[in-house]
Amino acid sequence: MRLSHKKYCNHETVCKPVARFTPYARTLLLLCVCAAPVAAEAAPQPPAKWQLVPASSASGDALTLSLKAEKAVDGWMKSAVPVLTIQCEKGKASLYVEAGMALEVTVVDKQLVRLQFDNDKSFPQSWREVTNSTLSARDAAPLIQHLARSQKFIFEFIPFTSPSVKAEFDVAGLSAYSPQLDKACWKK
Repeated sequence: MRLSHKKYCNHETVCKPVARFTPYARTLLLLCVCAAPVAAEAAPQPPAKWQLVPASSASGDALTLSLKAEKAVDGWMKSAVPVLTIQCEKGKASLYVEAGMALEVTVVDKQLVRLQFDNDKSFPQSWREVTNSTLSARDAAPLIQHLARSQKFIFEFIPFTSPSVKAEFDVAGLSAYSPQLDKACWKK
């Protein structure tokens, strides 16, 4: 059965030159020319690493995003994958890191950590100890804004009876949540 090229092509500029080829070559060429734009549009997008937790407030003034570290870190008799969490409600922003293991024993409510954004120089900060494995930034809003402009975030902390470890987070894509961050995180 011989197929007409006119039946499979809408574009005269492509179809006229195609008519000179053998039926097999013409079919193959038409498939390549006509299917190429469709294949490019159908390419799947990589999944976002940030996980959006559904808002507990119907007004949309609450937001929780979480992100797992790229790999596990080792502490005393345990390995864990830390989780970075941004939580905002009614203009109050919070930033947490759940280490997944006990932290070094320090002065109450004071953990010294080191932060690094992309390839910038790391710097120390004092964070609150929420639980024996969770830390909270004292001033979260500027850190969240810096995260939104960054691709990589390194969080260095000291697990219980262990040397310091670095949890690396691929924070790319946080800027996509800018409208939600603006609505829920910043004081109005």
